[in-house]
Amino acid sequence: MEERHSLREQKKAQTRASILREARELFFKQGFDGTTLDAICERAVVSRRTFFRYFGSKEALVFPNREAHLAYFRDFLDEPLPGESVFDTLRRVTRSFAEDYVDHRPQILAIQKLIDSSPSLKAREREVDRAWELAIEAAFAREAGDGANARIRARVLAGATIGVIRATMRFWFEGDGRDDLRQLGLDALSSLERGFPLHDD
Repeated sequence: MEERHSLREQKKAQTRASILREARELFFKQGFDGTTLDAICERAVVSRRTFFRYFGSKEALVFPNREAHLAYFRDFLDEPLPGESVFDTLRRVTRSFAEDYVDHRPQILAIQKLIDSSPSLKAREREVDRAWELAIEAAFAREAGDGANARIRARVLAGATIGVIRATMRFWFEGDGRDDLRQLGLDALSSLERGFPLHDD
């Protein structure tokens, strides 16, 4: 019984991976907007009904691990180390994600170019950023305590943080991923924490 269940789960994972692989090959060849869902299904040899068992939309193929990455991020923020501030936690997150991005640099750069080429993907990217911003806001709110002023500070600081993250990533993408992403992220967070002076001390 367990063996049948394991084989079924393995087959599902293989089908999902096949859809994702074939879709991305089409996206990179003819663009996201130029690729139809029917073409993806034909290439992956699945029906539209089967496709929607694995992915909620064509856009989801470009952000296939969105929920898992967000959950991983929230785990960091929800379980800080003893005595650790939110900024300290964000520095730990930066080290972890920067390592993963560098390890998968060609794929990350290719996906970002795809996102930049499509208005619908850019809109989906903003949705992703908003979810991360809300997670950061919740972490700052816990640290700030009660009161209206504390809530607005947490919200503004979360907005500033996601802006810093996005600007840092954009800089890294524009440099074709050659810069030290880990150090870029750590420097940006430190600058934000101390109020972003225009010039170094």
